[in-house]
Amino acid sequence: MEPLPGLDFTAIDFEAANSDRSSACAVGVTTVCDGLITATESWLIRPHTGPESFDKYAIRVHGITPDMTADAPSLEESMHKLASLIGDGPVLAHNISYDAGVLRRSFTIAGLPQPRNEFRCTETLSRTTLQLGKHKLHLVAEHLGLPSFAQHDAGDDALTCARIAVEIGRRRGATSITNLYRGLGIG
Repeated sequence: MEPLPGLDFTAIDFEAANSDRSSACAVGVTTVCDGLITATESWLIRPHTGPESFDKYAIRVHGITPDMTADAPSLEESMHKLASLIGDGPVLAHNISYDAGVLRRSFTIAGLPQPRNEFRCTETLSRTTLQLGKHKLHLVAEHLGLPSFAQHDAGDDALTCARIAVEIGRRRGATSITNLYRGLGIG
């Protein structure tokens, strides 16, 4: 892949123990520099809401159980690590309203200042640029010819989100995330 100078961002994905945005139980993070994926990592989180907060629906979706998170880093530890990984650059997710909500709530719990990053959504990006009936992460990835991935695995979801933004950015000649979205009329 050829670099895309200036296309720098971090893609994130959270999985949660239940519908409460303070119940993060996993996070995935992918770093992109000049349009090239430079790092992906993910880890389980011991939810702030406790092991009893896992609901059956969430477990069925992502497969993470209370036992799996028993020895995981706390939400507070995890958010300090995540803050250092995302820095102050653009942050993308495939449903940014959800993931940014989890991030903001988790930063509050961890005693961190609210992030001032530019938040952008690859679902919105795909709706604007691709003629698909549905814009779920796996459908967009398949349409763009990206590698298959394990859905609802935070690391794989973050990596796929990054790949979507890079591919659409490549097709549109993007020089930055801000210019890519603004050039498409996405506020």
